[in-house]
Amino acid sequence: MTNHRRTQQVLIGLWLLTLVTEVLALPNDETCPHADELVYSPFRPWFSFWPDSDRQACWHFSSCLFIEANESRKQQFAATALVMGLVPLTLKDIAWPERRLVPVSKKLPALIEILVLALGLVPVVAPPDSDIREAADTSPVLRWAWKLPKKLVLVVIAAATILLLTSYGGLAVVEIYSKRSSLGCPFPVFVLMWHVVGLLPATCHVVFHNMKQSWAKGRRERVASRLEKDGGVAKEGSSAVSVRGAPESSAVQGADEWWLVQLSWAIYYIAGTLIFTSIMGLTVIELVVWVLIEFAVTGASKLLALFLCLKPVILNYRAPDAPKPKLESLH
Repeated sequence: MTNHRRTQQVLIGLWLLTLVTEVLALPNDETCPHADELVYSPFRPWFSFWPDSDRQACWHFSSCLFIEANESRKQQFAATALVMGLVPLTLKDIAWPERRLVPVSKKLPALIEILVLALGLVPVVAPPDSDIREAADTSPVLRWAWKLPKKLVLVVIAAATILLLTSYGGLAVVEIYSKRSSLGCPFPVFVLMWHVVGLLPATCHVVFHNMKQSWAKGRRERVASRLEKDGGVAKEGSSAVSVRGAPESSAVQGADEWWLVQLSWAIYYIAGTLIFTSIMGLTVIELVVWVLIEFAVTGASKLLALFLCLKPVILNYRAPDAPKPKLESLH
């Protein structure tokens, strides 16, 4: 009985020793790096201080950051977080080019339309009797696009795709080497995932828009059939249902659509503001790098979306010296 009790005591002692060893092996407040080394060191992630620690150590690293920072530095962190929160509402949603409205000769394929909306532009089907090249006079970017040789259009699309993917990679690298997001610092690509998740509200946008168009078409056909039976004539545009592509189309994504589409875009941008604001402990240098990379992402996104919209029109343009084509002649 005595031996059994001693064995239990030994086992309990070994367990306590193991537990204490594990606790001491984790970073604690006493092992926080010096303030000058921690607070004033941009792009130094937690694993540069504790390379052998678990990735959960990033939480302790952020705690050390705010413990060691003085009050003025904490005010700077709050200011940079505020600026970061404005990034998705300004750069991602910037009304360029020409209020983000891009005229197209006909409705884009569903997948291309989803991609264009997710990248930040709004394709607008121009009226059938309008001249598609008149849109080139509204923006220097559109004029430049129309002057490009047809062979270079696909080259520009490929270059914009490579630039966009490179910018996405830059976003991932910057977040990995920053102080991470307070929403979950072990997951290092919140911002990149937010850009990719933009496909979800864009899909919702296209699906509900197509449903709206289908119902509007059915409604017009029923009205025309009823008037025909009554001996009347259906008036063009008699339907009260708005259609994206009309001259009064809004540059705000989902503004002309059902409330579910507007809600999906609202949730997306609110989530973006939350994610960007949650990046912890940004110094001024880090903030500048974040903004520059977001400029690159925005430019590449809109350039790619623009040429995805214009490619069918430009490639089907008959000849440089031919009359300006009408929309119905484009396929």
